[in-house]
Amino acid sequence: MTTDAPDSGSESGPGELPPRPDSDTGEPFPPHGLSYLGGKQQPHYTDPTREQRLSHRPDPPPGKGPVLAWHRESRSGKVMNVIVAFLLMLALVAGVSLVRGEGLSAFQYWQLWIVIAVFTFLTSSPFTYLTYAAGADWLMVERSRWGVKKRTWIDLYNLTKVDASYGGTTFHLWLHSKEGGFSRSTEELQRDRRIWDLTYNGILHSVASGAQVSNQAVGILQLNKTPALKLRDTGKRYNL
Repeated sequence: MTTDAPDSGSESGPGELPPRPDSDTGEPFPPHGLSYLGGKQQPHYTDPTREQRLSHRPDPPPGKGPVLAWHRESRSGKVMNVIVAFLLMLALVAGVSLVRGEGLSAFQYWQLWIVIAVFTFLTSSPFTYLTYAAGADWLMVERSRWGVKKRTWIDLYNLTKVDASYGGTTFHLWLHSKEGGFSRSTEELQRDRRIWDLTYNGILHSVASGAQVSNQAVGILQLNKTPALKLRDTGKRYNL
């Protein structure tokens, strides 16, 4: 795995965007991106819920630079998710049974245990692993289910559309490029802050270059606190 990025990142002058990192070396690494909701993140090598074995690090997309940051849930993390989902289902069933004045008698029906097992399986997805990876100019999501892998990636510095919306306790981000696009929640993209920093810097540069961005995305991503919108509008005015 790569080492953590420095807190300050690369400095840029007033009205300028942080520099774009070199596609081969990843230097200079971008500064921390705004709209980060994860708080202070513990070092990746001390997190028991994420994969540490380099054999699980994904390969970069064809023709792209090296992986600078990646996150994949570990087996112990998956087991923890299953346990939490199971306990939540037990609590839900117990709560409904108590409210109906039946005590805990609901648990005596074997059919209910099948329902609990099915919902636990569906909510925890124990055999599905998602890997998030980013390089200097790309972002990729790889899904592994029953050993079958499927990946999607986008060019962060050639985005054509950026959108975002609130959803529960987090918000969802839509990133589109000419090659396609995808939607992920910020909870997913911010599991490793380095992934978010690389992604956010690409968004800034794409918006400054004229990418379409919704009003919701401007607010959620705090783009009005960056020079990206001003640079984009200036470019449109003078057809740059």
